[in-house]
Amino acid sequence: MGRSVSASEVERTLSAVAERALHHGARAGLDALVESVVRLTEAPGAALYAGAQRVALAGVAPPVPARAHPLQMMKDGRTALVLGLPCVDAADRQHLARLTALGSALLACREREDAARAEHKRLRLERLRLRELLSYRERAWSRTAHDLRTPLLVMHGYIDMMTKGMAGALTPSMQRYLERMGRAAGEMNVRLQQRPSGGDTPAEDLRASLSATFGPGRTRCARLELPSGPVLLRMPRTGSALLVRTLERLLSGARASEVVLRVDAPDGVDAWWLLVQARTERPLPERALEGLERLARRWQARVSVQEAPGFELSVLLPRLPG
Repeated sequence: MGRSVSASEVERTLSAVAERALHHGARAGLDALVESVVRLTEAPGAALYAGAQRVALAGVAPPVPARAHPLQMMKDGRTALVLGLPCVDAADRQHLARLTALGSALLACREREDAARAEHKRLRLERLRLRELLSYRERAWSRTAHDLRTPLLVMHGYIDMMTKGMAGALTPSMQRYLERMGRAAGEMNVRLQQRPSGGDTPAEDLRASLSATFGPGRTRCARLELPSGPVLLRMPRTGSALLVRTLERLLSGARASEVVLRVDAPDGVDAWWLLVQARTERPLPERALEGLERLARRWQARVSVQEAPGFELSVLLPRLPG
């Protein structure tokens, strides 16, 4: 090998490679690692292998691990660092073994990054699919509502004509039938004015989502004060889960501590009252707060926030009749 490697150089190299991987990803860290090995050892080249697959190369390609001399190769599990020249000095081999161990860690990080990218791509495609499905459902609802309004208008006209006596006097039984028809037509008209809100998805007890997100052992643990009975919302399960996740992002971004989360049912109001009190170190993140307000508008909820003298967030959620 060209020259001996000092311990201080190895420490600086480990720090520099780790910092590059932190800022630019594991792929960049692996490239920086083999380039640093070539610079430190003055070897003509170096390569890093994961099993039989070469994942990084700098300089002239050395032999593959199966053909390399044992003194050219340092191993850490399935990871192998192969030099262009043999390394005889035991101290140098020990230093290079530390670099090889860092290579193993970076390879594990790269696998996690690849998995995260694949999951992100899957979620993006799933979102596009759901948006197309929602658009299709909206168009189908619009067509159905338009087709139903015409006979509904005819029914209203017929009921008005009969009620005004234009077709003769009505018996009490006929009057009751017309009133029942009028109420049914009115209810149908109200339903046609409303967009479908995913009501075909079964409602979920909000206590389960809150406990899973803010219960004991969680990162954002809170003191939960929940009703003894189910907390059912007039929104689909996905809506309530998204609401809880958005609330968690809001508290995390504000670095909230001493969180108290209370759910109650105010008298005379057809809604659940969700109250969050906490100590915060930062202002509320605007994007998370805007996301919470968008969700509230979508599901006919109301949000109010107070940041001074103490943080307090209040949400009135539409209650599912029990």
